[in-house]
Amino acid sequence: MLVRDVLIEATRRIKSISDIPNKEARILLSFYLKKDQIWIITHDNENIEEEGYFELIKRREKNEPIEYITNSANFYGKEFYVDSNVLIPRPETELLVDQVVSICRGMKRPRIVEIGTGSGIVSIMLKYLIPDAEVTAIDISEEALNIAKDNAIKHNQKIEFICSDLCENYVEKNFDILVSNPPYIANDEVLDIGLSYEPSLALYGGGIGDEILRKIIDIYQEKNIKYLACEMGYDQKEKIDNYIENLALHVEYYKDLSNLDRGFVIERS
Repeated sequence: MLVRDVLIEATRRIKSISDIPNKEARILLSFYLKKDQIWIITHDNENIEEEGYFELIKRREKNEPIEYITNSANFYGKEFYVDSNVLIPRPETELLVDQVVSICRGMKRPRIVEIGTGSGIVSIMLKYLIPDAEVTAIDISEEALNIAKDNAIKHNQKIEFICSDLCENYVEKNFDILVSNPPYIANDEVLDIGLSYEPSLALYGGGIGDEILRKIIDIYQEKNIKYLACEMGYDQKEKIDNYIENLALHVEYYKDLSNLDRGFVIERS
């Protein structure tokens, strides 16, 4: 089949499950042929063997995220390896990185620890943006940590990785900032079918949903860390306020691009 005919058919097949079917069809064809987008556009009269390509389209038709099909996700303008052992980066999480970068302005050699690093994107980008920072990244999943380590090598960033359930195996060190994008969805919440491909360990935060968020606040308190920057669910602001109301802490919330509450920064008063 010709490239243009392959793209027309692929676009038709994934139209019902994608907001950008033509773009996704081109991304998958580029991945399949190992050619860039310009080649795809300028060779639409080229004949190609399409069987393997339509195997990828079948996976997308079943709502498998395109990032898992291509093993690639963009975060902060950089490409990272991902698979079903780690959460797919969301644009909202770039705002979490922005918060930490803002906190670190004027700091010398800030010491940062991330709980639940997943693919390593937050820690790696923080090291990119704050080159003199000392960054430690923790995750309970060995599979996730292996991906994070590979991503750190790919991006030439030196980070200390620790396998631990929260901070149980935490190497004692004084940190300035704790950062986390933890699981914060209630266990019984029905999710979009695409999310079924992502690791439940990185999505579900307990019966109510904010249990791990509260544990992270406890760790922040116990370890006497100065700042905590954390992503949260859009409807969890009141729960966080109630949890810290009797503590000597100052909290500020930030919103995402949809003007929904998306995270918070806590500083000791």
